[in-house]
Amino acid sequence: MHLSVTGNGSPNMSSNFQYRLSKNQKDEIAQNLIEILKDDADISYETRVFISNWILTGPEEKRKAFYDVWDIVLKNYLPTVRPILFRSCGRVSKKNKISSFTGRLECVKRFSQGKGVLIICDTEESLKFEDEFYKPGNYVHTFYPLVSVLKKAKNSGGCGFSERILNNYIGEDEYIMRFDSENMSSLRFIQ
Repeated sequence: MHLSVTGNGSPNMSSNFQYRLSKNQKDEIAQNLIEILKDDADISYETRVFISNWILTGPEEKRKAFYDVWDIVLKNYLPTVRPILFRSCGRVSKKNKISSFTGRLECVKRFSQGKGVLIICDTEESLKFEDEFYKPGNYVHTFYPLVSVLKKAKNSGGCGFSERILNNYIGEDEYIMRFDSENMSSLRFIQ
């Protein structure tokens, strides 16, 4: 059995994880995620539950509510940092799928166990003209540095996140991004 969480963050026992949010909740969480990094806003309870659930669920447990929130964020947030990001996968997935990336190559090696495809994105290059050709609400190539929120929380006394989240997942250096093979490079791991 998995712990299921309703949109208000209250746990219920169920056969599989359920995380549902109303349109208003999705909008509020997305706006808070943007304001945390853009305006140094506090992390709301609902946003903390959203982030914790995102981190603690595997790919097969992630549901539409997660992707709807990230879709709003990615269309409206233009990051100020421009790292090189990595992802590992069994095969190159479909375009525009929202996925987790990392800024640490050693994390990708650990996740992939040296198998499959290594995806590399130079965000400096992919975001070069984003603010010139696109406006908030229509951004296409952006990403969200989730690790920055976790670091902010840790530096502010935890903000209600568990020690497990703050200690174990900051090191994964996670970023949320749309998969776009046209603006990314892919290499196959060799044994």
